Amino acid sequence: MVHSPKIVHLNILDTDYAKIAAGEVIPEERRQRLAWGESVFKRLSQQIARYRYDDLDCQGRDDLLCSIAMTAELFTLADLEDINDRLRHTGTFYLTPGERQQIVNWLRDELAIDLMVNPDL
Repeated sequence: MVHSPKIVHLNILDTDYAKIAAGEVIPEERRQRLAWGESVFKRLSQQIARYRYDDLDCQGRDDLLCSIAMTAELFTLADLEDINDRLRHTGTFYLTPGERQQIVNWLRDELAIDLMVNPDL
């Protein structure tokens, strides 16, 4: 049985895809300071690169920011319950401006990565 490959059309450049696959570079001194396992840093670097280079709408960017926050353990269970409650009531996943700013500030302060290159944040 021969299976034909499934072609998925991406709305990004090949170079952007390569950057996403490679991940964002997290400075070594920040890695040592946080002392997490390599798998956590790899996941964070790919999430950050996807945020920067993937063609995402506002909800997609918020989802990635939430994933970054979950990976870094920035949100408490109460924060997650608030997010889920908003989703149940509005039917739309989104972060508040304060939640977004908390994640952006953490990235800047702890990993020396500035996402404010994206003016839509």
